[in-house]
Amino acid sequence: MTTFDLFRRAGVPAAAVALLSLTACSGSSGATATATATVTVTAPASPAEPSGNTPEASQAPSTSDAPVPAATTPAPRKTEKAGPPITAATPDVFGETFQSDPGHDFTKGLSPSRDGVLRAQLVTMQDENVAEYRPIRFVPEVGGSTNGHFEGPPEGDVMAFAAPLAKGVVFLSAVGCKGDDQTINSRYVGTQRCPRDKLILRADAGDLRALITVQRGQIVKVVEIYAP
Repeated sequence: MTTFDLFRRAGVPAAAVALLSLTACSGSSGATATATATVTVTAPASPAEPSGNTPEASQAPSTSDAPVPAATTPAPRKTEKAGPPITAATPDVFGETFQSDPGHDFTKGLSPSRDGVLRAQLVTMQDENVAEYRPIRFVPEVGGSTNGHFEGPPEGDVMAFAAPLAKGVVFLSAVGCKGDDQTINSRYVGTQRCPRDKLILRADAGDLRALITVQRGQIVKVVEIYAP
């Protein structure tokens, strides 16, 4: 086995240079001849760098895997269910829904409700003749058909009216003209007729709940509901 074979088997590193001394003996003269050979061994090419991302890059979180916040759907706004429309018929004194005025444009300021009888509260007098009023409904409580209280539309609701009091307006009080009596019938509505100026005072105080009759844009009758 030659010296070259020994280097090859030993796995010479890349680009290593081995110097081999070869000795040849002359048969006749016995002189020694020395020959020096330079052998270059080339190592196989290094394996190619792996393609793709580095381990660090592969460990980075993908934006597509990031949690996406769920969309928030706003809760629908609660609206009042439209009650029966105002008509000439007398409504239930203790009705639990607001009467409606279909077609009335509440964006153009306060104006009279349609002709008919409205269960409402007189909240103020705009001047010495014009009364402002809002529809009301009865909220029952445990203990009987008349136990409870009246309430108007919620805050921010624009359902309100204003109309002049007719000169001959009829006012039937549930507490007497002096306000210290109980003048009602079996339906808990007023029976004692009081003058127009008493109606104006009660309306301006804002505590008068009544069945209000409107004809041709004027309030012609106010029948107070007994609501202690």
